Amino acid sequence: MPCSTCSFKTINTITTSRTAVHTRLLSTVSTAPSPQTDYSERGHDNSHDERDAQRIQLAASHTETPLSIAKCLKLGQSLSSKALFKNLSFLNKELPVRFSKRIVELSSLPSELKETQPFQDLLRNYSTSFHELQSYSDSGRLSFLSPSSDPGEDVDQDDNNSLQATAVQREYADLLQAITNRHKQDMLCMAHGISILKRYQSNRSRPSEEIQHFLNSFNRGRLGIRIMVGHHLALQHQFYHLDEHSSSAYLSTPSSAQSRRVGIIEPECDIEALILNASQSAQFVFFQHYSTVFPPNVHIEHAKEMGGKKVRFPVVPALLHHILFELLKNSMRATAEFHGLEKTSYPNVEVKLSSTSTGDLNVVIKDHGGGMPPGHVVQPFDYMFTTASSTICIDFPSLMTAIEKKPQNAVLGENLPLCGFGFGLATSKLYARLFGGDLTLHSIPGSGTEATIRLRRLEDQIEQLE
Repeated sequence: MPCSTCSFKTINTITTSRTAVHTRLLSTVSTAPSPQTDYSERGHDNSHDERDAQRIQLAASHTETPLSIAKCLKLGQSLSSKALFKNLSFLNKELPVRFSKRIVELSSLPSELKETQPFQDLLRNYSTSFHELQSYSDSGRLSFLSPSSDPGEDVDQDDNNSLQATAVQREYADLLQAITNRHKQDMLCMAHGISILKRYQSNRSRPSEEIQHFLNSFNRGRLGIRIMVGHHLALQHQFYHLDEHSSSAYLSTPSSAQSRRVGIIEPECDIEALILNASQSAQFVFFQHYSTVFPPNVHIEHAKEMGGKKVRFPVVPALLHHILFELLKNSMRATAEFHGLEKTSYPNVEVKLSSTSTGDLNVVIKDHGGGMPPGHVVQPFDYMFTTASSTICIDFPSLMTAIEKKPQNAVLGENLPLCGFGFGLATSKLYARLFGGDLTLHSIPGSGTEATIRLRRLEDQIEQLE
Protein backbone atom coordinates (compact mmCIF):
# COMPACT_ATOMS: atom_id res chain seq x y z
CA MET A 1 0.00 0.00 0.00
CA PRO A 2 1.53 3.35 -0.97
CA CYS A 3 2.66 5.51 1.91
CA SER A 4 1.18 8.99 1.94
CA THR A 5 3.98 10.77 3.75
CA CYS A 6 7.66 10.39 4.45
CA SER A 7 8.59 12.49 7.45
CA PHE A 8 12.32 11.90 7.71
CA LYS A 9 14.21 13.04 10.80
CA THR A 10 17.99 12.98 10.59
CA ILE A 11 20.68 13.67 13.15
CA ASN A 12 20.51 17.35 12.23
CA THR A 13 16.74 17.71 12.23
CA ILE A 14 15.51 15.49 15.04
CA THR A 15 12.78 17.37 16.88
CA THR A 16 11.51 14.52 18.99
CA SER A 17 12.53 14.14 22.62
CA ARG A 18 15.70 12.36 23.68
CA THR A 19 13.46 9.64 25.08
CA ALA A 20 11.95 8.98 21.65
CA VAL A 21 15.40 8.80 20.04
CA HIS A 22 16.56 6.48 22.81
CA THR A 23 13.54 4.24 22.23
CA ARG A 24 14.35 3.95 18.52
CA LEU A 25 17.98 3.15 19.30
CA LEU A 26 16.91 0.52 21.82
CA SER A 27 14.78 -1.09 19.13
CA THR A 28 17.73 -1.01 16.75
CA VAL A 29 20.36 -2.53 19.02
CA SER A 30 18.01 -5.25 20.23
CA THR A 31 17.80 -6.60 16.66
CA ALA A 32 21.48 -6.19 15.80
CA PRO A 33 23.65 -9.31 15.99
CA SER A 34 26.20 -9.45 18.75
CA PRO A 35 29.73 -9.05 17.34
CA GLN A 36 31.62 -12.33 17.52
CA THR A 37 35.00 -11.04 18.64
CA ASP A 38 37.52 -11.96 21.29
CA TYR A 39 37.46 -8.47 22.74
CA SER A 40 34.42 -8.78 25.01
CA GLU A 41 31.63 -11.03 26.10
CA ARG A 42 28.23 -9.52 25.49
CA GLY A 43 24.99 -11.00 26.73
CA HIS A 44 21.59 -10.68 25.16
CA ASP A 45 19.41 -9.47 28.02
CA ASN A 46 17.56 -6.17 28.15
CA SER A 47 20.18 -4.53 30.36
CA HIS A 48 22.78 -4.98 27.62
CA ASP A 49 20.41 -3.53 25.02
CA GLU A 50 19.79 -0.55 27.29
CA ARG A 51 23.51 0.04 27.80
CA ASP A 52 24.14 -0.33 24.06
CA ALA A 53 21.52 2.30 23.26
CA GLN A 54 23.02 4.63 25.85
CA ARG A 55 26.53 4.18 24.45
CA ILE A 56 25.36 4.87 20.91
CA GLN A 57 23.49 7.97 22.05
CA LEU A 58 26.49 9.20 24.05
CA ALA A 59 28.93 8.65 21.17
CA ALA A 60 26.57 10.38 18.73
CA SER A 61 26.45 13.45 20.98
CA HIS A 62 30.12 14.17 20.22
CA THR A 63 31.18 16.32 17.27
CA GLU A 64 32.91 14.73 14.29
CA THR A 65 36.46 15.92 13.59
CA PRO A 66 36.74 17.11 9.96
CA LEU A 67 39.44 15.46 7.89
CA SER A 68 42.27 17.75 6.82
CA ILE A 69 43.98 16.70 3.61
CA ALA A 70 47.12 18.61 4.64
CA LYS A 71 47.33 16.57 7.85
CA CYS A 72 46.63 13.34 5.97
CA LEU A 73 49.51 14.16 3.61
CA LYS A 74 51.80 15.12 6.48
CA LEU A 75 51.02 11.84 8.20
CA GLY A 76 51.96 9.87 5.09
CA GLN A 77 55.01 11.92 4.18
CA SER A 78 56.41 11.57 7.73
CA LEU A 79 55.40 7.93 7.93
CA SER A 80 56.72 6.01 10.90
CA SER A 81 55.48 3.39 13.31
CA LYS A 82 54.78 6.08 15.88
CA ALA A 83 52.87 8.19 13.34
CA LEU A 84 50.66 5.21 12.52
CA PHE A 85 49.98 4.67 16.22
CA LYS A 86 48.97 8.27 16.67
CA ASN A 87 46.52 7.91 13.80
CA LEU A 88 45.28 4.60 15.21
CA SER A 89 44.61 6.36 18.51
CA PHE A 90 42.68 9.06 16.66
CA LEU A 91 40.60 6.48 14.78
CA ASN A 92 39.91 4.65 18.02
CA LYS A 93 38.12 7.79 19.25
CA GLU A 94 36.66 9.10 15.99
CA LEU A 95 35.22 6.03 14.31
CA PRO A 96 32.73 5.13 17.08
CA VAL A 97 31.43 8.72 16.91
CA ARG A 98 30.93 8.51 13.15
CA PHE A 99 29.33 5.06 13.21
CA SER A 100 26.99 6.08 16.04
CA LYS A 101 25.79 9.11 14.06
CA ARG A 102 24.99 6.86 11.09
CA ILE A 103 23.04 4.55 13.43
CA VAL A 104 21.01 7.47 14.79
CA GLU A 105 20.24 8.63 11.25
CA LEU A 106 19.11 5.15 10.22
CA SER A 107 17.12 4.71 13.43
CA SER A 108 15.28 7.97 12.77
CA LEU A 109 13.89 6.86 9.40
CA PRO A 110 10.13 6.35 9.09
CA SER A 111 8.97 2.74 9.19
CA GLU A 112 8.14 2.71 5.45
CA LEU A 113 11.85 2.79 4.67
CA LYS A 114 13.51 1.59 7.87
CA GLU A 115 11.58 -1.67 7.88
CA THR A 116 12.63 -2.66 4.37
CA GLN A 117 15.13 -5.52 4.42
CA PRO A 118 18.00 -3.51 2.85
CA PHE A 119 17.79 -0.79 5.51
CA GLN A 120 17.44 -3.41 8.25
CA ASP A 121 20.70 -4.88 6.94
CA LEU A 122 22.34 -1.45 7.08
CA LEU A 123 21.18 -0.93 10.67
CA ARG A 124 22.55 -4.28 11.77
CA ASN A 125 25.86 -3.78 9.98
CA TYR A 126 26.47 -0.31 11.43
CA SER A 127 25.48 -1.50 14.91
CA THR A 128 27.83 -4.47 14.62
CA SER A 129 30.74 -2.29 13.48
CA PHE A 130 30.09 0.21 16.29
CA HIS A 131 30.11 -2.54 18.91
CA GLU A 132 33.27 -4.14 17.52
CA LEU A 133 35.11 -0.81 17.66
CA GLN A 134 33.87 -0.10 21.18
CA SER A 135 34.71 -3.62 22.34
CA TYR A 136 38.25 -3.30 21.02
CA SER A 137 38.63 0.07 22.71
CA ASP A 138 37.33 -1.37 25.99
CA SER A 139 39.70 -4.33 25.78
CA GLY A 140 42.65 -2.19 26.95
CA ARG A 141 44.85 -3.24 24.04
CA LEU A 142 45.51 0.41 23.20
CA SER A 143 46.21 1.54 26.75
CA PHE A 144 49.95 1.94 26.11
CA LEU A 145 49.30 4.48 23.34
CA SER A 146 49.47 8.17 24.16
CA PRO A 147 46.21 10.02 23.33
CA SER A 148 46.05 11.97 20.07
CA SER A 149 43.29 14.44 19.36
CA ASP A 150 44.16 14.94 15.71
CA PRO A 151 45.97 12.89 13.06
CA GLY A 152 49.25 14.09 11.63
CA GLU A 153 50.08 16.71 14.27
CA ASP A 154 53.54 16.82 15.83
CA VAL A 155 54.46 13.41 14.53
CA ASP A 156 57.61 12.06 16.15
CA GLN A 157 59.92 10.55 13.56
CA ASP A 158 61.27 7.97 16.03
CA ASP A 159 59.90 4.49 15.40
CA ASN A 160 58.52 2.31 18.13
CA ASN A 161 59.04 -1.17 16.77
CA SER A 162 58.16 -3.17 19.85
CA LEU A 163 56.53 -6.53 19.27
CA GLN A 164 53.49 -5.37 21.21
CA ALA A 165 53.07 -2.28 19.06
CA THR A 166 53.41 -4.22 15.82
CA ALA A 167 50.94 -6.85 16.99
CA VAL A 168 48.38 -4.21 17.92
CA GLN A 169 48.81 -2.46 14.57
CA ARG A 170 48.16 -5.67 12.67
CA GLU A 171 45.28 -6.58 14.98
CA TYR A 172 43.57 -3.22 14.54
CA ALA A 173 44.12 -3.35 10.78
CA ASP A 174 42.38 -6.74 10.71
CA LEU A 175 39.43 -5.20 12.55
CA LEU A 176 39.27 -2.28 10.09
CA GLN A 177 39.52 -4.67 7.14
CA ALA A 178 36.63 -6.75 8.50
CA ILE A 179 34.56 -3.57 8.87
CA THR A 180 35.54 -2.54 5.34
CA ASN A 181 34.32 -5.85 3.95
CA ARG A 182 31.07 -5.61 5.88
CA HIS A 183 30.21 -2.21 4.39
CA LYS A 184 31.32 -2.68 0.79
CA GLN A 185 27.69 -3.10 -0.30
CA ASP A 186 26.23 -0.13 1.58
CA MET A 187 25.45 1.73 -1.63
CA LEU A 188 23.66 -1.28 -3.10
CA CYS A 189 21.62 -1.68 0.09
CA MET A 190 20.54 1.96 -0.07
CA ALA A 191 19.75 1.78 -3.78
CA HIS A 192 17.73 -1.40 -3.19
CA GLY A 193 15.81 0.20 -0.30
CA ILE A 194 15.06 3.33 -2.30
CA SER A 195 13.91 1.22 -5.27
CA ILE A 196 11.40 -0.45 -2.95
CA LEU A 197 10.26 2.97 -1.72
CA LYS A 198 9.87 4.16 -5.32
CA ARG A 199 7.49 1.31 -6.05
CA TYR A 200 5.32 2.42 -3.15
CA GLN A 201 5.59 6.07 -4.20
CA SER A 202 4.89 5.62 -7.91
CA ASN A 203 2.76 8.76 -7.82
CA ARG A 204 5.80 10.91 -6.90
CA SER A 205 8.29 11.94 -9.56
CA ARG A 206 10.79 13.40 -7.09
CA PRO A 207 11.90 12.45 -3.59
CA SER A 208 10.93 14.69 -0.72
CA GLU A 209 13.49 17.15 0.60
CA GLU A 210 13.69 15.00 3.73
CA ILE A 211 14.77 11.96 1.71
CA GLN A 212 17.38 14.00 -0.14
CA HIS A 213 18.66 15.45 3.14
CA PHE A 214 18.93 12.04 4.78
CA LEU A 215 20.71 10.42 1.84
CA ASN A 216 23.14 13.32 1.46
CA SER A 217 23.94 13.35 5.17
CA PHE A 218 24.28 9.58 5.44
CA ASN A 219 26.38 9.23 2.29
CA ARG A 220 28.61 12.13 3.33
CA GLY A 221 29.24 10.47 6.68
CA ARG A 222 29.72 7.06 5.08
CA LEU A 223 32.29 8.48 2.68
CA GLY A 224 34.19 10.15 5.52
CA ILE A 225 34.47 6.77 7.24
CA ARG A 226 35.66 5.17 4.00
CA ILE A 227 38.40 7.75 3.57
CA MET A 228 39.60 7.52 7.18
CA VAL A 229 39.73 3.73 7.17
CA GLY A 230 41.07 3.42 3.62
CA HIS A 231 43.84 5.98 4.24
CA HIS A 232 45.02 4.29 7.43
CA LEU A 233 45.03 0.81 5.86
CA ALA A 234 46.86 2.09 2.78
CA LEU A 235 49.50 3.84 4.90
CA GLN A 236 50.02 0.74 7.01
CA HIS A 237 50.45 -1.43 3.93
CA GLN A 238 52.90 1.08 2.48
CA PHE A 239 54.90 1.25 5.72
CA TYR A 240 55.16 -2.50 6.20
CA HIS A 241 55.66 -3.08 2.43
CA LEU A 242 52.80 -5.52 2.31
CA ASP A 243 51.51 -7.04 -0.91
CA GLU A 244 49.27 -4.48 -2.62
CA HIS A 245 46.81 -7.19 -3.60
CA SER A 246 46.20 -7.97 0.07
CA SER A 247 45.34 -4.38 0.91
CA SER A 248 41.87 -2.93 0.97
CA ALA A 249 40.15 -2.24 -2.34
CA TYR A 250 38.03 0.20 -0.38
CA LEU A 251 39.44 3.26 -2.10
CA SER A 252 41.80 1.97 -4.74
CA THR A 253 42.01 2.33 -8.49
CA PRO A 254 44.47 0.70 -10.89
CA SER A 255 45.21 3.84 -12.85
CA SER A 256 48.36 5.13 -11.20
CA ALA A 257 51.60 3.80 -9.85
CA GLN A 258 51.07 2.94 -6.19
CA SER A 259 54.57 4.16 -5.32
CA ARG A 260 53.55 7.79 -5.87
CA ARG A 261 50.63 7.64 -3.48
CA VAL A 262 50.47 8.87 0.08
CA GLY A 263 47.89 6.51 1.49
CA ILE A 264 44.84 6.92 -0.75
CA ILE A 265 45.95 10.40 -1.90
CA GLU A 266 47.98 10.94 -5.04
CA PRO A 267 49.76 14.33 -4.80
CA GLU A 268 50.59 14.39 -8.53
CA CYS A 269 47.94 12.26 -10.18
CA ASP A 270 48.06 11.89 -13.96
CA ILE A 271 44.53 13.16 -14.66
CA GLU A 272 44.52 12.09 -18.30
CA ALA A 273 45.45 8.52 -17.35
CA LEU A 274 42.64 8.47 -14.80
CA ILE A 275 40.16 9.72 -17.43
CA LEU A 276 41.28 7.01 -19.85
CA ASN A 277 40.88 4.35 -17.17
CA ALA A 278 37.39 5.57 -16.26
CA SER A 279 36.42 5.69 -19.95
CA GLN A 280 37.54 2.09 -20.43
CA SER A 281 35.42 1.02 -17.45
CA ALA A 282 32.44 2.95 -18.86
CA GLN A 283 32.90 1.42 -22.33
CA PHE A 284 33.06 -2.05 -20.78
CA VAL A 285 29.74 -1.55 -18.96
CA PHE A 286 28.21 0.00 -22.11
CA PHE A 287 29.17 -3.03 -24.21
CA GLN A 288 27.90 -5.40 -21.52
CA HIS A 289 24.52 -3.66 -21.67
CA TYR A 290 24.09 -3.35 -25.44
CA SER A 291 26.29 -6.33 -26.46
CA THR A 292 26.27 -5.59 -30.22
CA VAL A 293 26.73 -1.80 -30.11
CA PHE A 294 30.20 -0.28 -29.85
CA PRO A 295 30.41 2.71 -27.47
CA PRO A 296 31.40 6.25 -28.47
CA ASN A 297 35.08 7.11 -28.14
CA VAL A 298 36.41 9.62 -25.63
CA HIS A 299 38.56 12.50 -26.89
CA ILE A 300 40.68 14.47 -24.39
CA GLU A 301 42.06 17.95 -25.03
CA HIS A 302 43.87 20.52 -22.93
CA ALA A 303 43.08 24.21 -22.78
CA LYS A 304 45.62 26.44 -24.55
CA GLU A 305 46.85 27.97 -21.29
CA MET A 306 47.95 24.50 -20.15
CA GLY A 307 50.44 24.31 -23.02
CA GLY A 308 49.68 20.70 -23.88
CA LYS A 309 51.62 19.51 -20.83
CA LYS A 310 50.66 16.41 -18.87
CA VAL A 311 48.19 17.51 -16.20
CA ARG A 312 49.11 16.41 -12.70
CA PHE A 313 46.87 17.35 -9.81
CA PRO A 314 46.44 16.23 -6.18
CA VAL A 315 43.35 14.00 -5.86
CA VAL A 316 41.93 10.95 -4.14
CA PRO A 317 41.95 8.87 -7.36
CA ALA A 318 39.08 6.57 -6.37
CA LEU A 319 36.72 9.49 -5.78
CA LEU A 320 37.52 11.18 -9.10
CA HIS A 321 37.34 7.83 -10.90
CA HIS A 322 33.80 7.34 -9.54
CA ILE A 323 32.70 10.76 -10.80
CA LEU A 324 34.33 10.34 -14.22
CA PHE A 325 32.92 6.84 -14.67
CA GLU A 326 29.36 7.96 -13.90
CA LEU A 327 29.50 10.96 -16.23
CA LEU A 328 31.19 9.12 -19.10
CA LYS A 329 28.84 6.13 -19.09
CA ASN A 330 25.84 8.50 -18.98
CA SER A 331 27.25 10.44 -21.94
CA MET A 332 27.96 7.28 -23.92
CA ARG A 333 24.46 5.94 -23.36
CA ALA A 334 22.79 9.28 -24.20
CA THR A 335 24.83 9.65 -27.39
CA ALA A 336 24.09 6.14 -28.64
CA GLU A 337 20.37 6.29 -27.87
CA PHE A 338 19.97 9.79 -29.35
CA HIS A 339 21.66 8.91 -32.66
CA GLY A 340 20.23 5.38 -32.86
CA LEU A 341 21.52 2.01 -31.67
CA GLU A 342 21.71 0.78 -35.25
CA LYS A 343 24.64 3.16 -35.97
CA THR A 344 28.16 1.80 -36.34
CA SER A 345 29.86 4.97 -35.07
CA TYR A 346 28.98 7.95 -32.91
CA PRO A 347 30.26 11.46 -32.18
CA ASN A 348 33.03 11.49 -29.59
CA VAL A 349 32.43 12.27 -25.95
CA GLU A 350 34.71 15.27 -25.46
CA VAL A 351 36.73 15.92 -22.30
CA LYS A 352 38.53 19.23 -21.84
CA LEU A 353 40.96 20.09 -19.04
CA SER A 354 41.51 23.70 -17.99
CA SER A 355 43.03 25.49 -15.03
CA THR A 356 41.61 28.43 -13.10
CA SER A 357 43.28 31.59 -11.85
CA THR A 358 43.23 30.15 -8.32
CA GLY A 359 45.07 26.99 -9.35
CA ASP A 360 42.00 24.77 -9.37
CA LEU A 361 41.25 22.33 -12.19
CA ASN A 362 38.12 22.04 -14.34
CA VAL A 363 37.26 18.81 -16.12
CA VAL A 364 34.49 19.41 -18.67
CA ILE A 365 32.71 16.42 -20.24
CA LYS A 366 30.56 17.24 -23.27
CA ASP A 367 28.38 14.85 -25.22
CA HIS A 368 26.10 15.00 -28.27
CA GLY A 369 23.32 12.98 -26.71
CA GLY A 370 20.40 15.34 -27.23
CA GLY A 371 20.46 16.99 -23.83
CA MET A 372 17.72 16.89 -21.22
CA PRO A 373 14.21 18.33 -21.45
CA PRO A 374 13.77 21.79 -19.87
CA GLY A 375 13.35 21.56 -16.12
CA HIS A 376 15.26 18.28 -15.77
CA VAL A 377 18.71 19.75 -15.10
CA VAL A 378 18.13 19.81 -11.32
CA GLN A 379 16.46 16.38 -11.16
CA PRO A 380 19.53 14.29 -12.13
CA PHE A 381 20.97 15.11 -8.70
CA ASP A 382 17.90 13.57 -7.03
CA TYR A 383 18.55 10.09 -5.64
CA MET A 384 15.35 8.70 -7.15
CA PHE A 385 15.94 10.17 -10.62
CA THR A 386 16.82 7.97 -13.59
CA THR A 387 16.23 8.26 -17.32
CA ALA A 388 16.24 4.47 -17.61
CA SER A 389 13.06 2.78 -18.76
CA SER A 390 10.73 1.74 -15.96
CA THR A 391 10.83 -1.76 -17.46
CA ILE A 392 14.47 -2.12 -16.40
CA CYS A 393 14.56 -4.23 -13.25
CA ILE A 394 17.84 -4.52 -11.34
CA ASP A 395 18.46 -7.91 -9.75
CA PHE A 396 19.99 -6.62 -6.51
CA PRO A 397 20.59 -10.04 -4.85
CA SER A 398 22.52 -11.32 -7.89
CA LEU A 399 24.44 -8.06 -8.13
CA MET A 400 25.43 -8.26 -4.46
CA THR A 401 26.57 -11.86 -4.91
CA ALA A 402 28.75 -10.87 -7.88
CA ILE A 403 30.37 -8.04 -5.93
CA GLU A 404 30.85 -10.32 -2.93
CA LYS A 405 32.93 -12.61 -5.12
CA LYS A 406 34.90 -9.81 -6.84
CA PRO A 407 34.69 -6.59 -4.79
CA GLN A 408 37.35 -4.92 -6.94
CA ASN A 409 34.93 -5.02 -9.89
CA ALA A 410 32.61 -2.62 -8.11
CA VAL A 411 35.45 -0.09 -7.98
CA LEU A 412 36.04 -0.47 -11.71
CA GLY A 413 32.34 -0.34 -12.49
CA GLU A 414 32.20 -3.93 -13.73
CA ASN A 415 29.11 -5.97 -12.78
CA LEU A 416 27.22 -2.71 -12.30
CA PRO A 417 24.25 -1.90 -14.56
CA LEU A 418 24.64 0.87 -17.14
CA CYS A 419 21.63 2.73 -15.74
CA GLY A 420 18.66 2.49 -13.41
CA PHE A 421 20.22 3.04 -9.97
CA GLY A 422 19.30 6.71 -9.67
CA PHE A 423 22.31 7.17 -7.36
CA GLY A 424 25.17 7.89 -9.76
CA LEU A 425 24.95 11.65 -10.30
CA ALA A 426 23.73 12.38 -6.78
CA THR A 427 26.71 10.63 -5.19
CA SER A 428 29.09 12.10 -7.78
CA LYS A 429 28.07 15.63 -6.80
CA LEU A 430 28.50 14.71 -3.14
CA TYR A 431 31.97 13.27 -3.81
CA ALA A 432 32.99 16.40 -5.73
CA ARG A 433 31.84 18.66 -2.90
CA LEU A 434 33.44 16.67 -0.09
CA PHE A 435 36.69 18.64 -0.30
CA GLY A 436 35.41 21.94 -1.65
CA GLY A 437 34.84 21.10 -5.32
CA ASP A 438 31.57 20.82 -7.23
CA LEU A 439 29.76 19.18 -10.14
CA THR A 440 27.40 21.17 -12.39
CA LEU A 441 25.38 20.34 -15.50
CA HIS A 442 24.47 22.50 -18.48
CA SER A 443 22.09 20.95 -21.00
CA ILE A 444 20.98 22.15 -24.42
CA PRO A 445 17.81 20.28 -25.49
CA GLY A 446 18.30 18.68 -28.89
CA SER A 447 22.08 19.03 -28.71
CA GLY A 448 23.81 17.59 -25.65
CA THR A 449 24.89 17.97 -22.04
CA GLU A 450 28.01 19.53 -20.58
CA ALA A 451 29.17 18.44 -17.12
CA THR A 452 31.84 20.42 -15.27
CA ILE A 453 33.84 18.89 -12.42
CA ARG A 454 35.55 21.58 -10.36
CA LEU A 455 38.54 20.21 -8.44
CA ARG A 456 40.10 22.22 -5.63
CA ARG A 457 43.72 21.81 -4.64
CA LEU A 458 43.49 19.22 -1.89
CA GLU A 459 46.36 20.55 0.23
CA ASP A 460 44.18 23.46 1.38
CA GLN A 461 40.93 21.55 1.91
CA ILE A 462 39.13 20.05 4.88
CA GLU A 463 36.19 17.68 4.84
CA GLN A 464 32.80 19.33 4.37
CA LEU A 465 30.63 17.72 7.06
CA GLU A 466 27.45 19.55 6.04
